[in-house]
Amino acid sequence: MKKVRIISFLLVLAMMLGLLTGCRADEKKTQIIRVAFNQPETHPEYLALADFGEKFKEATDGRYEVEIYPNAVLGDQGAVTEMVRTGAIQLAVVPISIPESYNSDFAIVSAPYLYDNLEQMETAAREGVFDPLFTTTSKYNFEIVTLYTSGARHIYTDKPIVEPEDLKGYKIRVQDSDTYLKMVDLMGGVGIAMAQSEVYAAVQQHVIEGGENSEIVYNNFKHYEVSPYFSYTNHLVMTDVVVASEEFLDDMDEETREIFDQLIKESMETEFEEWDKGIEAAKEELEQQGVTFVEADVKAF
Repeated sequence: MKKVRIISFLLVLAMMLGLLTGCRADEKKTQIIRVAFNQPETHPEYLALADFGEKFKEATDGRYEVEIYPNAVLGDQGAVTEMVRTGAIQLAVVPISIPESYNSDFAIVSAPYLYDNLEQMETAAREGVFDPLFTTTSKYNFEIVTLYTSGARHIYTDKPIVEPEDLKGYKIRVQDSDTYLKMVDLMGGVGIAMAQSEVYAAVQQHVIEGGENSEIVYNNFKHYEVSPYFSYTNHLVMTDVVVASEEFLDDMDEETREIFDQLIKESMETEFEEWDKGIEAAKEELEQQGVTFVEADVKAF
């Protein structure tokens, strides 16, 4: 009788261990791809990433699932790049100025007044002009897997900016890049590096006089409340890039990596389309908020 009980106990134990092992196996089937992002869920880049996530999950039969962390909840863009490099997270969307700190050649991608319009940059991206440059970061344990547009950038402050002399003495927030700091200085103002999340309070407290960005960011962060004049200086056509952990990419089998590369590159086109829609929607809302749009003398700048 005792032997029967022992055998029964062992059988039950074996079944429980089997179930636990099965659960662990099921858990391993889905790998979470964590993505750091510093803008809200309505942003075109978020929409493109979400669309990529759905397609990649379906294409891999649920083996991968994308989780996007918006609104900079994982930290600023420099910090999340380090998280990607160490493999703590798999992907992050960062401005082109971030890889510039690893390789100064990246400064050319969004150099001041390089493009006549947004379409020129998009054409260059589609034709793979930047691809050889993007592979140069692999020695730093991250790779650039696609490019998104963050649009043409313009200056906004408390007065119209038409000519360089209008910027004299005005401190304007830019991304932390030697190129962009010097750019504002040469445009007549004073470039100040600062996190995007700090701009509103800095203008309010007169630490700076304004910022420079697209209509979408200007609207999303409600900067029009403290800087009601939006001047079309068109000084930059900006790009963001999706950086990926080298460890994460290397862990994929060849077939999965091909699917990943194809879909993440397709997401660039999705983002371009969403950007155009977002600009139109932002302009409409900004007009309702009473923003004054100013045509600047671009040739003078």
